[in-house]
Amino acid sequence: MKKLSIIAFVVVITAVFAVSATANEWNLYGSARMATFYTSQDLGDLYKSDTNPSGDDEFGRSTIKNTQWNLQGNSRIGATVKGDTVSGRFEFGVNDNPTGGGTVTARLIYGVWKFAEGWGLKVGKDYTPITFFLSNQVFDTDNNLEFVGNAYGGKHGQVAVEGTLGPGTLKFAAVTPTTSTLNVTSDATTETYVPKLEASYEFKLNDAMSFHGFLGYQYYKLYWLAPAPGGVGTANYDSNVSSYFAGLGADLNFGPFFVKPQVSYYQNGAVAGWLGTNLGLNSLLPEQTPFLNEFSNDIIDVKSLMAMLALGYSPTESLTLEAGVGYIGSKSDSYQVDPTRSVKFKNNYLEYYLQAAITLAKGVYLVPEVGLRDYGDLEGDVEGKVDLGSLWYAGAKWQINF
Repeated sequence: MKKLSIIAFVVVITAVFAVSATANEWNLYGSARMATFYTSQDLGDLYKSDTNPSGDDEFGRSTIKNTQWNLQGNSRIGATVKGDTVSGRFEFGVNDNPTGGGTVTARLIYGVWKFAEGWGLKVGKDYTPITFFLSNQVFDTDNNLEFVGNAYGGKHGQVAVEGTLGPGTLKFAAVTPTTSTLNVTSDATTETYVPKLEASYEFKLNDAMSFHGFLGYQYYKLYWLAPAPGGVGTANYDSNVSSYFAGLGADLNFGPFFVKPQVSYYQNGAVAGWLGTNLGLNSLLPEQTPFLNEFSNDIIDVKSLMAMLALGYSPTESLTLEAGVGYIGSKSDSYQVDPTRSVKFKNNYLEYYLQAAITLAKGVYLVPEVGLRDYGDLEGDVEGKVDLGSLWYAGAKWQINF
């Protein structure tokens, strides 16, 4: 059935292309990407307890080692469409399945109406305005230090306006909001009144140098039922969940060298989707322990700072050397979603990588990379300090664009 669906999809796209080609300029493209990495993860204190002082997991391991040999989920096929005043783009991701076959996901689909010279109205799913791809890190499906230094808004439905303003480009978007009941109880719900708002401005000194600033805001209401004070019956609780952030960055090229810094500050960034999951802790962490779950819920008053720096050198057109470091620090010192107690915590997470991007032929790339993720310590005023461990990796990404 999946194969028939994919065949039908290709037939439809081909038919649409054939009918529309006379009126618009179509450009089809694709990119196949393979991740081939060895990883070694130190579990730290994630599994330690009074009954398990060694900290080994259920299989007796203190370190988890794996080889990744996967089709990357951001392998894609898509097209851009250009008309006189209306243009568009669609892009589908292709995921592998170890048992055969695979799945197709919608990465991008949007249209743009050029309503004035240099200005357009965008409707659909696209990267949000705060996304500037500064890092070229390839591990973890081209992670690019996202959520660990490099601000990333993701791909979401939006109504956006963007265009030329002075020496740069201004973007503003009303984006699908990201909300959560924070697992406060099984009896919880949210209310949203306004979309998530994001804006950015990129000031261009010239074709090789630019600076950018960006900001965002989101608000929703959280309601939940919990034991009443005194422990008799239940009571209604509610909280305004406000999230906002601001950041600055630059893309500076000096001949064969480049320098790309960025810094951003967040209030409750995780709940709005600006810091990924677990307050910025990477998704490669093992299944959360109850301890981690407790603190990942406390995101109503969390302050986070992210920063990154990528340095590169291209001695030839077919080789680029790059090194990067990313950081996110988060802390909470006031309100916990459990209104009966107040818990403080903080965490600092660092990531490093070194790579060589090699162009083997036009559209053919090999990118060897080594890196380290130091998940840091999670420090709470009840449980104390917990070592979240670390992960190092070595391998390469293979990519052919067509």
